[in-house]
Amino acid sequence: MTHQQLNIEQHIEQDRIDQLYTRSKTAILTLFVISAVYVLLFTKKFAWQPLFIWYATLTAVLLGRLLLVRFYAGTPKKTTSLPFWLNMFRLGILANGVILGSLNFIFFPRESLSYLLLAIIFPYGITAGAVTILVDLPSFCIYAITLMMPIVYQAFAAGNELDLGVGILTILLILFFLKFSKEYNDNYIFTTRLLHKNKALMQDIEEEKNKLSNRLGRILNDSSNEIFVVNADTLSCIQVNVGAVEDLGYSYEDFAGLCLLKIFTELDRPSFAELLKPLHNGDQETVIYKGINQRKDGTTYPVEARLQLSTQDDPPIVVIIAQDITERKEWENKLILQATFDQLTGLFNRYYIQAHIESAFIRARRHRQKVALLFIDLDNFKTINDTLGHGTGDEVLKQTAERIRTLLRESDTPARTGGDEFTVLLENMEKNAHIEVVARKLINIFKRPFNVKDQVIYTTVSIGISIYPDDAQTIDQLMKYADIAMYQVKEDGRNDYRFFSRKMRRASEKQIVITNHLWNALSSDEFTLFFQPKIDIINSRIIGAEALLRWNNHELGEVSPNIFIPLAEKMGLISDIGFWILETACREAMRWQTASRTKLQVSVNVSSQQFRTGTLLANVDRALTLSGLPHDRLELEITESLLLQDSDAPLTCLEILHGQGIGLALDDFGTGYSSLSYLRRFPLQVLKIDRSFICDLEFNQNSRALVEAIIAMAKSLKMEIVAEGVKNERQLDFLRQHDVKIIQGYIFSPPIPAEQFNALLQDESMIMGDKKSLS
Repeated sequence: MTHQQLNIEQHIEQDRIDQLYTRSKTAILTLFVISAVYVLLFTKKFAWQPLFIWYATLTAVLLGRLLLVRFYAGTPKKTTSLPFWLNMFRLGILANGVILGSLNFIFFPRESLSYLLLAIIFPYGITAGAVTILVDLPSFCIYAITLMMPIVYQAFAAGNELDLGVGILTILLILFFLKFSKEYNDNYIFTTRLLHKNKALMQDIEEEKNKLSNRLGRILNDSSNEIFVVNADTLSCIQVNVGAVEDLGYSYEDFAGLCLLKIFTELDRPSFAELLKPLHNGDQETVIYKGINQRKDGTTYPVEARLQLSTQDDPPIVVIIAQDITERKEWENKLILQATFDQLTGLFNRYYIQAHIESAFIRARRHRQKVALLFIDLDNFKTINDTLGHGTGDEVLKQTAERIRTLLRESDTPARTGGDEFTVLLENMEKNAHIEVVARKLINIFKRPFNVKDQVIYTTVSIGISIYPDDAQTIDQLMKYADIAMYQVKEDGRNDYRFFSRKMRRASEKQIVITNHLWNALSSDEFTLFFQPKIDIINSRIIGAEALLRWNNHELGEVSPNIFIPLAEKMGLISDIGFWILETACREAMRWQTASRTKLQVSVNVSSQQFRTGTLLANVDRALTLSGLPHDRLELEITESLLLQDSDAPLTCLEILHGQGIGLALDDFGTGYSSLSYLRRFPLQVLKIDRSFICDLEFNQNSRALVEAIIAMAKSLKMEIVAEGVKNERQLDFLRQHDVKIIQGYIFSPPIPAEQFNALLQDESMIMGDKKSLS
C-alpha cells in the first residue's frame, strides 16, 4: 500500500471514530429519557425499588459514556491511539447493551399482553435506531446481541408456539439488522474514502497548478526557444524572452517597437497575413511556419515557429515560439544521406534504387525506350572475407564500387543492394546489344586483380540482366528476374553474364512449386529410401548398401535428389529429413542382420548443414538406440565441403563419431577441393571415387590417371577404397587390377527399394551365381 493510500485509510478510521463519539451524546440523552419513561410505565407492573436500582445502574453507565465522550473531545488524537479509543467505545457499548438487555431478564411481563409488547418493542426500537448511529459493525453486533438475545431466551423458555415464533422472528430480525448495519458501514467507508480521495486529488491538482504556474514562468523566461509577443496590427514586438535576446543579438531596448518582419526575413505583410488567416477564421488554434531568421549582425539560421492569435487582447496579439533547427536540419540531411546512400561504398542503396526504378519506368514509357537492370555479384567473396578478414573484404567492396562507377554514363545509376551484391540501372536503351557492351566491360574490368594491403586478390563477377518492359512490368519482377539470371550464371560456372529468359522463369516457378510441396513432404510420408548394394568383388558378396533418398510427390511425381536436397538445405529442413533418413536406414539395416550371415553395413549421406546445426551427434545416437543397430554397422558419408569449413566443430564431431565405432567415408572424392592435408587431419576410413571418373575409364586416359592417383593416395593413407558408378566389365577389370575391392554400380544393381534389397540378401544362390561375373 502506498503512503497516500495508507494516509487515506487512517483518515477514514479517524472520521469513523469521530462519528461514533459525536453521535454518542444524542444517543445517550435519548436512552436516558426513553429508559426513564419505560421504567415509569413498568412501576405499575413491578415494584419500583428494583426498577430504580436498574435505572440508577444504567444512568451510571450512561454518565460513564458521556465522560468518555468528553475525554475524547479534549484529547489530541493520533493515529497510534485510535485503536484505544475504538476499544473504549466498544466497551461502553457492551456495558450499555448488557444493562439494557438485562431488563428483559429481570423484568419480563408475561401476564400482560400490552406490557409484553412494550418489553419486546423497547429493545427492537433501540436496536433499529442504533443501526445508523453505530458506524462500527462490531459495536452494533455487541448492541444487537445484548439487547435482543434476552427476548430470544424468554421466548424459547416459554416453550409455546407463539413465543417460539417470536423468538425465531427476533433472531431473523437480529440477522436483518446485522446485514443492514454491514451494508450501511460499507457504504459509509466507501463514501468517506471517496471523499478523502477527492480531497487528496484536489490538493494534488492545486499543488500541480502552482508548480505549473511557477514552471511556466521559468520556461517563458529561461527557455532557449525564442518567444515573441507581437502587436497583430503593426507587427511590432511588445515582449520577448531571454532566448530571443541571446539568439538574435538585440537588446531588450532594441526589441521595443522592432518589426517582426526584420527578423522573419522571408515574410512580408501580405504573406504574414495569409499565414494568420486560419487563426482569424477560427479554423486552427496554431499555425506552423518554417523559414529563415536573421540576427542583428546579418547572419541567418533555420527556424520552426508556432504562432497563436489572441483577439481578446487590445490590441490583438500574436504569440510566436520559434526554435533554432540548425542541428535538426543537419540531422535530417544526414538521415537522408543514410537513407539514400550506402555508407561503405558511397553508392546509392537498395531503398533509393527501388524508388529510382519506378521513375525510370515512367521515363521509359514516355520515350518508348528500355530500362535494363544488371544484378552483379562478386564470386567467392565469402572466401575473401573468411580468410583475409572483413577489413580486406570492405576494401574490395569499395574498389568494386569505384570500378563500376568508371564504366558508366551519367544517366546510369549504380547501387549496392546487399553484402557483395551491386545493381546497375541502365536507361535510354534501345537494343540489347548496348546492354551487352556494358556487361562485357564489367566482366573484363574485374579480370584485373585487386591490390589490398600489399595483397593481390583475384575475384570475378556474375551478372544477371532483366529488361523493362520485355521481361518485367514491376520493380519486384525486374529485380527478381535479374537475380534469377545471376544465379544461373553461378550455376554455369560464374564470371559471365546472362539475360533473363522465359526458360529461367519456368525453372524458377517450378522451383517455387517444388519448394511449396517440400515443406510437407516429410509429414505426408512422401519420402522413401532406396538401397544400392556395395559389393566385395574379391569374395563376390554383398557387404552393405548405401541409403539413397527418393521423393515421390502426388503432383510432381519423382523429383531428383539433385534438385530437392539443395532446396531442403536452403529451407532449413535438412536436419529433420536427415534424422528421418538415419532412423529409417538404421531400422532397415537391423532387418538385414537376420537375412544374411555376413556383417552388413549401411551407409548414410550426411549434409554439412547437419554438422552446423549441432544436432547430428544426438540424432545418430537416437537412431541407433531406437533401431538397436550396433555402432559399427553404420557408416556416415561426408563431402569435401565439410572439410573446408573454417571451424574445428566438424573435426570434433567426426572424432566423437569415430570414437564410438561409427564408420566415416569421404564421398565424391576428386570433384571438389581435394587436399591431402584434409585427409590427414580427419579420422576417415573410406575414400569413395566419384562416378564421374569411373564412367569413361575405358577410353579416357586422364580419368585413368586420376583414378590411379586417387587409389595410390588412399593406399598410402591406409584408407579403404569404394568405386561408384561401375557399369561394365572393362571398368570392373581396371579396378580389380588396381586392387580396388569394393564397388557400387549398375553392373550389379541400381538403387532398389528396401523390400527388394531384403529379397536380394535372401537369394544366396543369385549372389553366388553372380560370383562368376564379379571374379
